[in-house]
Amino acid sequence: MAVDTTSTKSGYHLATELVHIDSDAVKDNYNAASVPIYQTATFKQNSADGSGGEYDYSRSGNPTRTAVEVHMAKIMKAERAFVVSTGMTALDVILRLVKTGQEVIAGDDLYGGTNRLLTYVSQYNGVKVHNVNTTDPKLVEEKLDPIKTRLVLLESPTNPLIKIADIRTIAARVHE
Repeated sequence: MAVDTTSTKSGYHLATELVHIDSDAVKDNYNAASVPIYQTATFKQNSADGSGGEYDYSRSGNPTRTAVEVHMAKIMKAERAFVVSTGMTALDVILRLVKTGQEVIAGDDLYGGTNRLLTYVSQYNGVKVHNVNTTDPKLVEEKLDPIKTRLVLLESPTNPLIKIADIRTIAARVHE
């Protein structure tokens, strides 16, 4: 990915902004030159009623993750970015955008966790999942429905058979 050299709202180039902590969302009380890595699992709370502070457990958020989210949003020119700790969590977040009656096209050779999650979404959320051999872009294209297809999910290389999808060709056809 090429570095964006256009100026941002602050007047600085994106690369310059990314090396600084200056952000309301990322607070550092000690003026560190770069974002500190918080390795704690829990954060001290001022109250037992749950209103003690911005962070409680690192698994639900911490200052390091907030900094990554702020920086990713800047890079992607988005309002917000979400950072999660596993690929399956990321896939779960993405699949929540697929509604009843919509369709997903996925490979016929998927990681077991992906397969289980897609099966669950299909059975309980009314989402149609098409499993196709993603090494052949034509097979993916045949299942594309401009109204119903909400997501084309590609794993490449696949697990366990190590199939390779032509991501560039499939992405181009999906975006036509």
